[in-house]
Amino acid sequence: MSQQGNQRNSALTNPLFWVSLLVVGLIVFIFVVADRGGVKVETLETDASSRIPVVKPQGQIEREPIVEPGKRARQFISEFKAQGQPYPLEEVMAQASVYAAEGSLADAHIAFFFAAREGHIEAMMTMAEMSDPTLFRAENNLLDRADPIQAYKWYKRALDKGFEPARGRLNNLHQWAKAEANYGNPSAYQLLLNFN
Repeated sequence: MSQQGNQRNSALTNPLFWVSLLVVGLIVFIFVVADRGGVKVETLETDASSRIPVVKPQGQIEREPIVEPGKRARQFISEFKAQGQPYPLEEVMAQASVYAAEGSLADAHIAFFFAAREGHIEAMMTMAEMSDPTLFRAENNLLDRADPIQAYKWYKRALDKGFEPARGRLNNLHQWAKAEANYGNPSAYQLLLNFN
């Protein structure tokens, strides 16, 4: 065999030659042949005389737009405010429970707060329990930590409206504050000032 024929055969048996050929083939496939979620254009008829092109990406998941936390509750409450007082606080509480069940904690918190501020005892107790360090659970709470001052405030308001079970919760909170003050907890010191 001639020298030129040997060089050609050695080039065909060289693994670098085949790897380069494979890489070039993949590049051509990716840029020319493969469908990479191309854009599909359809027409949407609005009436008999006009057509509007609608661009729909293929292979995309349709998602609902992200709603600002608390926005649904604020809209819900604004509808009641527009109607004037007395507010249907039982409806607000029911909707707050729906928000909580959905995991929309900001909406639930706003709805519970509104009902509590308007004098609904169950809402006051819910707001207190969310903040109570003896009952606090971060997994179902908008707050990142307990707030004993807020717990005291809402329990006290419920007790002032005649809800006696709030007295037991206040006593538990007082015991917590005494114990935590011994460990130097500044929130406990501050809370103890409310009990004197």
